[in-house]
Amino acid sequence: MESEEELRAMARTIFARYGDAATCHTNVSRPGPVPGTLDFTTSHWRYSPLSDVYSEDCGLIVVSHTEVGMFWNFSDY
Repeated sequence: MESEEELRAMARTIFARYGDAATCHTNVSRPGPVPGTLDFTTSHWRYSPLSDVYSEDCGLIVVSHTEVGMFWNFSDY
């Protein structure tokens, strides 16, 4: 299993493909440790689910001038 730092390094690699002008959109609303960031690392997230089927769904949509990426998590307890 990857460490938190390894996961962050992988995320940086993936997000680099979208460039500095990309925008991010999410249904997570838990503030992160740095102003203007969100915290995806705790078990007590605040989010507005998009599905009425799963008990938990949260994610991130990244939009650049050339592509859109969707990173989502669905869980059904």
